[in-house]
Amino acid sequence: MKQRLTTEGRVFLRALVFVMMIALGGGDARAQSEATVKAAYLLNFAKLVEWPASAFGGGASLVVGVVGRDAVGDELARAFAGASANGRKIEVRRVSASDAGALAACHLIFVPESVGGDGVIGAVQGRPVLVVGDADNFARRGGALGFVKEGGAVKFEANPKAAARNGLTVSAKLLRVARSVVEK
Repeated sequence: MKQRLTTEGRVFLRALVFVMMIALGGGDARAQSEATVKAAYLLNFAKLVEWPASAFGGGASLVVGVVGRDAVGDELARAFAGASANGRKIEVRRVSASDAGALAACHLIFVPESVGGDGVIGAVQGRPVLVVGDADNFARRGGALGFVKEGGAVKFEANPKAAARNGLTVSAKLLRVARSVVEK
């Protein structure tokens, strides 16, 4: 019996193929702006991580926080306009690394390299928040996912134990396309 993909399913499948092509070296990541590539990754991270139902407290949106001012944040706002993940509308917010309340109100936080991220990781420790960063060795320092550049291409490292400490489950599909999986 044939089943048709929903519009959300088709968008998800196209984005997943795009990310996998980049991760496996089959796509030309240099042709895309780095911010666009990272926004595509973040959209797929939102779709391939499972949050506990209690993380949403009755709210319908998945809140993506962007710390500070960064080109990725601008691209996220464009890429996530009208997007959804796991049946939840995605809402992008700018947040301050020093505002623990705003950080805790997010489900996914992107931390640009200029911020570092150790304070953000600590501020949401034990809360259902996926922390993704740009700084060197971000996943090895306790972030759930960290971007790395390899041969000019954007890839990522995964730290499923860090995600699990925050009550999140990272999909095996996502772990398979990670450049490396760290267990810290």
